[in-house]
Parts: sequence; structure tokens; C-alpha cells
Amino acid sequence: MDGAATYRRWRAQRVWLRAPARALALLAPDARAGEDGDPDALSLYAWLALTYQREEAEAERAARLALRGGGGPARFASAALAAVLLNRGERDAAVDALREAQRRNPGVPWYTLSIADALVEAGRAPEAEALLEDAAAAGPPLRRHALKRLSRLSLERGDRDRARRFFAQLLDLAPDYLVYASDYVTSGGLELEAGHPAGAREIWRRGAGIYPRHDGLRALLAEHFGDDGPAGAPRIPRVSEQSVGAHRIPVKTPFITARTGLHRLVDEATAAVREPGDVLVLAESAAAAGQGKIVPLELVEPGRVARLLSRFVGEIGPLHSPEGMEGAILEAGRPRVLLGAVAGAAGKLFKRRGWFYRVAGPEAAMIDDVAACMPPHDHHVLFGPRDPDGLARSLSAKLGCEVAIVDANHLSGAWVVGATPNVDRRWLTAALADNPAGNEDEGTPVVLVRRIGAGDGAATGSPVGAAAQ
Repeated sequence: MDGAATYRRWRAQRVWLRAPARALALLAPDARAGEDGDPDALSLYAWLALTYQREEAEAERAARLALRGGGGPARFASAALAAVLLNRGERDAAVDALREAQRRNPGVPWYTLSIADALVEAGRAPEAEALLEDAAAAGPPLRRHALKRLSRLSLERGDRDRARRFFAQLLDLAPDYLVYASDYVTSGGLELEAGHPAGAREIWRRGAGIYPRHDGLRALLAEHFGDDGPAGAPRIPRVSEQSVGAHRIPVKTPFITARTGLHRLVDEATAAVREPGDVLVLAESAAAAGQGKIVPLELVEPGRVARLLSRFVGEIGPLHSPEGMEGAILEAGRPRVLLGAVAGAAGKLFKRRGWFYRVAGPEAAMIDDVAACMPPHDHHVLFGPRDPDGLARSLSAKLGCEVAIVDANHLSGAWVVGATPNVDRRWLTAALADNPAGNEDEGTPVVLVRRIGAGDGAATGSPVGAAAQ
């Protein structure tokens, strides 16, 4: 390979996430060269052809060329090929592609989860469970992810004793981002069903202490034990709809992925309830997933800088893992992240928060890593959406109402990252401060915000829509 080709590949590998069009242009000569192209360049080209251009045939062509010969890691090519095969229903072939990728990259643990999820989609749940049991027994880093899946898979096929055992093991990991309020609800219910009321009460009380705003846990304690649970105050108080002048209507949708897209799914999920005066709010994580700005961890190779900087983040936060920090480097660039780290260190000296993100940029602030995503995205790095203002305008043209893309959580409130021009961003931020969409597996990435006085007969506060996420 000549020096120019080497430079093109090196440069593309550094800008592909934040400047995918530029990366594709750099990789195009290898793509046109076919079998004579550089396998690593073809591999990355295949991934971008799939996730950015949405050209499945071209992605498959490049991926198969990159994988020809059986040598090298070819991580992006394997992931692109498996995704194409899943998209067209060739699930067994997708499993085989992922197993081959695991063989090529034996030191990458995350392939186990991708294979297990593909096996479930292929209708081979017993094989997936066997794989996940081995992963759970092996301990970190896959134990919590495996237990999350095993508990739900057991419950879905009606093996309630097995589910009860796995839920108990999952709850033993708390506090953990993958242990949700719904897990306490379900685990306590299984204990009660098995004739262990004391165990159910203890589980529900523990959950109510961690989730002071979860009405379901308190209702179960009151119903079965005449007990409202431990008192606790949420970090962000509930928003009074009367005080902000807005009804907030969470809407359930199918799980949003790069395969589902956004426009049609959001349209169908909200058609029966949205009105022209509404502001349709879409979670920024769901928006990014629908755009394909999500990367499985088997494709993220943390460098020395990412490993070093992640040590200073602490045990929580989207950049606390080396993979999350590497995502910030891919998104914002190494110079801005390094300068942000210097600013963050200075901020700690002056007891000021957020200086890292002021320098590294809003794109770094929108990253969610494995600690903040629900399965099957729990072994991915999820980035902020591309052009959120443009996405809001595009959705608005389709839906006939105002649209905002919002990053909200129960710890820091709401942030309008993109919106149509007529949206009052300050008012919307106040209306969504307590994150009515929920922060876990509620399955409501869409919230309709309706000014009080418009459509007052509409349902408020409770999710609408039949399709659970």
C-alpha cells in the first residue's frame, strides 16, 4: 500500500464518526478497487455504507471483500454483514457471521452478547441462554448483562422458578444501572407468588428506597402489606403541570433501532393522540439510535488516552468507562477531549462542574455508554443525534406539529438539544425537568407536551399506546 492510501485510511479511522461523509470520501478509492482494496479500509467503508448511507447492498459487498481470506480482525465488516443479514431475515447466517467475528477477535468479550441477542431473534433461545449462563458465571464484564437477559428470557417462556433465581442474582448487583425499578417489581411479585411474602416485602421496600418516585412499588407495598415504603425525596421534584401550564403525555413505541428508523415509527405510535398544537418530544438517545449513531462495544478499541482519562471520571457518568471515553474522542476529537480534561481538572479545583463538556462540546455531553442503555443496546456506545435541529424539522414536516429532541434524566433535568423554530425551549425545559418519559425501561421515548387549555380532555401522566418497548 502506498503512503497516500495509508494516510487516507489513518485519517478516515479518526473522523468516521463525527464526519462520516469525509471518511467515506477518503475510503472510496479502496472501495472502488474491490479485491485489491485494503481490507481495513473496506471494513470501515462497509460500516459507514450501512449506518450512514443506508446502502445495504454496498455494505454487504464491501464487508464480504474485507472478510475474504479469513485473516485480520475486520470488526466493522463483520458487524455490517451481520446487521445486513438480520435486516433481511437471514438470522442463522447472521449468527454464523458473529461467531466468525468472535473467532477472529478472541480477546473481545462483547461478541457473546451480540451472538446471544441474534440467537434469540433467530428463535434459538435455549442456545442463547446456555451462552449467557456461561457469561454470568464468568463474572465481569458480562455478568450483569447476562443476568438481565436470563431473567427476562426465563420469565417469557414461563419458567418462573428459574426467573426468580436470576432476578435475585440481578438485584444482588444493585446499585447498578442495569437494575431497574421494574426488576424490583417483578422480583417481588415472583417471591410473593412462590409463597415468600417477607421476601417480597423486603425487595419492594428496597426498590422503593432507591426509586422514591416510583408509584408502582409503593402501591404494591400498600396493597399487600399496608406499607407505603421508606420515605425518600427524588433529586428533582415532580413538575406541577398546572404551574408550567402543560400536560405531558408519554407515548409507548416499539424499541427504536437503526433498523426501525424514526419517521414512520413515531408517526404510527402517536397518530391516535397527537394534535397540531402539541410539541412532540423525542428522546435524543432514541433519535440517535434511529439514525444509526450507535456502535457496539466490540467495535470500540479504547486507546491509551481514553483508558487514562476514564480513570478520573468516577464510577458513574457516561464517560466513566474506557469505551465511553474513546467514544468522546471519536466524536469530539482528541485535542478537544484533552483540553476538556484540563478544563475539568481546573473546574474541580474551583469546585465548578461541567467545564469538561464546555470545552469538549455538546456532542461529548450527549454520549451514553453501557451504563445508560437498556438491552439490547446495553453493550453499545450511543452518541448524540446528527443535526438535531434538522431532524426536528424533518419530523415536524411529516407529523404536522412542533418537534423537539431532548436529553433528559432524573439526575440533571432536561436539555433541548434540537427543536423546530417555534418551540419555546425555556418553557419546554421547565416542563420536562423531572423526565416524565422515565429513565429506564418504560418504553416511552416520545412525550407529547400540550399547553393547558388545548385539548384538556386528553389523558395525562400515564403512557398511551399499545406497543411496549
